[in-house]
Amino acid sequence: MAGIAVAASAPGPAPYDPSLDGWTQLQTAGRKAVAENRRVLVIVGGNWCKWCRALGRLMAGDAALEAKFGRYDVVHLNYSKENKNPEAMAHLGNPDKLGFPSLLVLSPQLKVLHTQSSEVFETGNSAKPGHDPAKLLGFLKRWDGTK
Repeated sequence: MAGIAVAASAPGPAPYDPSLDGWTQLQTAGRKAVAENRRVLVIVGGNWCKWCRALGRLMAGDAALEAKFGRYDVVHLNYSKENKNPEAMAHLGNPDKLGFPSLLVLSPQLKVLHTQSSEVFETGNSAKPGHDPAKLLGFLKRWDGTK
């Protein structure tokens, strides 16, 4: 599947759980990241967002991306009418202002190292909108903390 964009309009997985407390999710991921010497990747969005679901499909359907996502402790941080996770969002600098999904790379100590709108990963193909796996893979390689 490498090199094939995943369309934003198709139904996709629902990786965001509005019942979870985002701050608790971040703290849990931070403890795990410290123990594993890895960074935390926070993907802010919601199941209501077709682009968020498209990114979830891409994450699960591309072997190279799955392997690279495995270098991070990944948190799907819900932002929805049901739960805007204000404490976690404030800690992250309110990335909702960038649109959804937003990706943030954190140190194991939960310091924000980089905030990225997912717009830069889009294919730019209006006939088949989606995220470009190569662009996303480049981002993940750049920020995973390995040489």
